[in-house]
Amino acid sequence: MVAFLLVTHGEIGKSLSESAYQVFNKKQKKIEYVSVNPSDEIQEIKKIINQKIELIDKKNGLIIFTDIIGATPSNILKDFSNKINLKIISGVNLAMLIKAISSKGNDLNKIASECQECAIENIIEVDFSD
Repeated sequence: MVAFLLVTHGEIGKSLSESAYQVFNKKQKKIEYVSVNPSDEIQEIKKIINQKIELIDKKNGLIIFTDIIGATPSNILKDFSNKINLKIISGVNLAMLIKAISSKGNDLNKIASECQECAIENIIEVDFSD
């Protein structure tokens, strides 16, 4: 199974991880998160990210999700983008994470693509009026 790391503003990654727990009714072993806060030192966050990458079972690949492209959490990930068997995807949402967790197989490129498609498919205007 591909592993997942959420690098987000504040507690977004933690909340998404906990929400995935609620959906699947069990802790997901291959999900980690790193919270990035305004008071954090960038070099310290990079060290924490590197530690998480080293600890997680990523033999089948790693997808790092971040919340907003161009913001501090995604900019920090630039230093990790050259790692082999790794994808970085911005715009993480719960639908995307659930798709990632429930994906079958170990094809990193396919899972990354499916996550992006799922995110797009789940951003819709809901109209309950009739």
